[in-house]
Amino acid sequence: MRKIIVAALAFLVMASSAFAAYPEKSIQVVIPWGPGGSSDISARIVADKMKKYLPQPLVITNLTGALGLNGARQVLNARPDGYTLLWEHPGNLAVAPIVTKSDFRWNDLEPVCTVVRSDMVMIVPKDSPFKNAGDVFEAIKKAPGTVRWSIALNGVSHFAYLAMAESLGVDLKVILVPSPGDKARVVSMLGGNCDVTCVSYAAAEPYIKSGDIRPVAMVNSQRSQFAKDVPTLIEQGVNVTYDYLCAVFTTKGTPDEVREILAEAFQKVMKDPETIKALEAQSFTPDFKDRESTVKIWTEAATLYESLIKKYNLIK
Repeated sequence: MRKIIVAALAFLVMASSAFAAYPEKSIQVVIPWGPGGSSDISARIVADKMKKYLPQPLVITNLTGALGLNGARQVLNARPDGYTLLWEHPGNLAVAPIVTKSDFRWNDLEPVCTVVRSDMVMIVPKDSPFKNAGDVFEAIKKAPGTVRWSIALNGVSHFAYLAMAESLGVDLKVILVPSPGDKARVVSMLGGNCDVTCVSYAAAEPYIKSGDIRPVAMVNSQRSQFAKDVPTLIEQGVNVTYDYLCAVFTTKGTPDEVREILAEAFQKVMKDPETIKALEAQSFTPDFKDRESTVKIWTEAATLYESLIKKYNLIK
């Protein structure tokens, strides 16, 4: 009996030591999108500043394809040791597995925390007759099927569009212009291929500042600190909000102690003045939320998106 107790104590000491040593090697952070997008930029800023709070670096890996699911699957199938993380927002990972009939869902991964918020903005070309969101919707009602609206099919911009139709209680008949990714939709607008779209403010800001595109509404829950003069959709009578909240996930089964080490490091880096300055320079806002709050946000988002998926028959 004594041998069993001694062996058990020895195991606990070894396990405790292993967790205390974490991380002993670099940590891979998978971005399921290409370089240059909002997720990629914010993750790289945080990874750079995290050097002060973890003894090993965060290494960014861009793994694209399958509506972001290639990257998610890499983390899903990784060893549950905390050395493979996913950086993603609910507008994609809560949706893509459903519409593609994937064999996993967002909650098959292990949430660590939420880290960064990026605002969402509705934009139009610089010479557009639309001065606000009301002008956009009025034009769609008066001339159905003429306004060109750029979206990423089954992505955030698509569901924002559907949610607007729900809020207004009308079928917004537009010409949908598929353009995956914020950068692609901005380019589509600059090229004269669409009349309105929604993108992260971080992606649109350079062109808003240059005057090539104009914001007509913020889609997030409150006015952006980066565009204080632009009213929200709610202020304009459309009950729709979306905040790009990037969260960190790891593989299911990762020890609690490892997740806690990660969450503590992310919380610290989000309070670091250098991190805040670097993120805000790119129009991102530090927005740390613990695991419980992250799960609540994702659960509510997934419930909303699933209802829209069923109503608009988006599952093929």
